[in-house]
Amino acid sequence: MNITNSSNCSYPVHSPYPGGVLNVQINSALFDENKEGIKVGQGLHLVCRSGFKNVNLISPIPLSSKKIQLDIVLNNKIIESIPVINKEYRESRITITDNDMVSPPKEVLPRIKLEASIIKAAKNINSFSNYFVLPMKMPTKGIESSEFGVRRFINGAPRNRHTGLDIAAPEGADVYAPLDGVVLLSEEFFYRGNIIYIDHGNGLISSFSHLQKSLVKKNRKVKAGDLIGKVGKTGRVTGPHLHWEVSILGTTVDPKLFLRAIN
Repeated sequence: MNITNSSNCSYPVHSPYPGGVLNVQINSALFDENKEGIKVGQGLHLVCRSGFKNVNLISPIPLSSKKIQLDIVLNNKIIESIPVINKEYRESRITITDNDMVSPPKEVLPRIKLEASIIKAAKNINSFSNYFVLPMKMPTKGIESSEFGVRRFINGAPRNRHTGLDIAAPEGADVYAPLDGVVLLSEEFFYRGNIIYIDHGNGLISSFSHLQKSLVKKNRKVKAGDLIGKVGKTGRVTGPHLHWEVSILGTTVDPKLFLRAIN
């Protein structure tokens, strides 16, 4: 269990479905007396104080989750059960002509494995700092070409679900930081092409893939609205676009949840 105390509750509104975020308020006295005995949803959660009398429990819901309810457990007793909405996601079928991007050669597999481990580590960073106040800003201007959660088929074969928001834009279009943060990665990867990962604090990470180029280096501090890169078509793509992901405590959730102001 991962508990982080935040000075504010700048997290998405309650969205209890796969790919969404659990955001439940409880009495702060109850939490303070039993913080080590509280379990939330899938296990990993954040805590933020929403006032003198209340705290909010924040827990990401994996896109792959099959649960029909998520429980708030206090000292092994369920104090609240939240029904999980059965959200439907559409299918997407694309064709990629570069066979190496569909079935990579054996000599590339170690690189792909290493890059996957680097991404996993970056997504799981929790800096215990709070750089951000929602809402996020859209990182680039364009057309939403593929939404979060899509069930993907590449050249007719089922692939991993789409874990980000794709924004189609001209090659070379500006990409901006959606929130304040610190650059974790600025690299070139096999599938994702040129990438940037930004740590916004308290387990909130955003990433930007298929860039023409990155304009920031690792460890650089950025402010919301800073220019960080250019839209490209590097890695496994069918055309120029930005693939934008957002994760909480290592779990990727719908980026569009972060574009709304908190009520």
